[in-house]
Amino acid sequence: MNTNIKSIRNCVIVKRVEKVKQVRGFNQSAWKHLLPVLLILLLTGMSWSTTAAQTRAYVTNFFSDTVSVINTTNNTLVTTIPVGSHPIAVATTPDAARVYVANQNSANVSVINTATNAVIATVAVGIGPSGVAITPNGTRAYVTNQGSDTVSIINTATNTVVTTVPVGVAPFAVVISPNGTRAYVTNRLSNSVTVINTADNTIITTIAVGVDPFAVATSPDGTRAYVANTYSNTVSVIDTSNNTVIATITVGSAPIAIAVADTPNNGTRVYVVNQSSHNVTVINAATNAVITTVAVGFYPSGVAITSDGASAYVTNQGSGTVSEIDTTTNAVTGTVSTNGVCPFGIAIPPDPLVPTAAPVTVGGRVMWDLGKGIFRARLNLTDDEGNTRTTFTNPFGYYRFEGVEVGKTYILTVSSKNHQFAPQILTINEEIVNLNFTMR
Repeated sequence: MNTNIKSIRNCVIVKRVEKVKQVRGFNQSAWKHLLPVLLILLLTGMSWSTTAAQTRAYVTNFFSDTVSVINTTNNTLVTTIPVGSHPIAVATTPDAARVYVANQNSANVSVINTATNAVIATVAVGIGPSGVAITPNGTRAYVTNQGSDTVSIINTATNTVVTTVPVGVAPFAVVISPNGTRAYVTNRLSNSVTVINTADNTIITTIAVGVDPFAVATSPDGTRAYVANTYSNTVSVIDTSNNTVIATITVGSAPIAIAVADTPNNGTRVYVVNQSSHNVTVINAATNAVITTVAVGFYPSGVAITSDGASAYVTNQGSGTVSEIDTTTNAVTGTVSTNGVCPFGIAIPPDPLVPTAAPVTVGGRVMWDLGKGIFRARLNLTDDEGNTRTTFTNPFGYYRFEGVEVGKTYILTVSSKNHQFAPQILTINEEIVNLNFTMR
């Protein structure tokens, strides 16, 4: 069986994947699906500000096992973050506080704190994770597992997988609808898109599209989903009200990434990355007509839009760069080296909000696995400036911290006599009433 990877200047280009029998270890199984190419508690609610994240893009370097951080204000490289093996996809939380990176060869997801640009958690998922998307409320991360034919759903409060959903064959990309009610998953070998109800994670329907659907994006108003079909050289336009394909648009050669933007002057535009023709097709979303084609670097592979819609950033595998496209003129206005091999996925955090909430309460219970509370367990809550507060559990195992400031990161340690729990890292944005610990 032929491998799905072909080296081009130490990078990768798209080849048709083949489904093979799954065997132990990603190196034996998921490479056949491969695209050519401590607990964290993140509470939803009020967002907290990370000024650096407002002007940064996060880029996965597939063969460097790193993520490059680019300052989009001046197009300079800020830093490079080591992650798992063969990072390919990346997504950010709505509050811009966290970045989730799918590491295809290590079957896990790295979680990055944007305030420190450090990995703070690693979450095991299925074989060959290839796509990742975050729900608008920030509570769930959906990860496609190309080698397992599943989607892993991560609770971002605990960074644990809460459920796994079987989908089509070789699922690659995923996007969440703007209202958070639907997840759209491209299945490369099924030539289809699976629609998931995010309320209960059941399958709503499966939509037939073109050959080798590789990427998917939704319009800002959620009425349309756009699917890049790599081996059809087309984009399928889906009406999300009835989940039917209403248009098929011919684009460049091997389209593998797609993004939709409400541009400042031109209205809604769809940006399609064509890997083999080394360019980007720009589509008028109102008419489904191709407006222009923009030449970028060699073997472009990813695209993301700035929060103001003014720029589209495109990763170029073969050039080791990222191109910035002005969405008003559709001209390349900047190029940045990632200092990594084969830059692939890219995500740009939205502008975060500054919290205005009053201090909150953090509480819960420490208990044995049979439900009996542990008396006089000691809890230390230390903020990111080193200030520590201490409390003890009551005879029923309950504890409580009053007046905890929101928008800060804390380390919570719990101990009882000869027993010690692993330290917990918390980012607090609202009141917590059931932060429980069970001794087993």
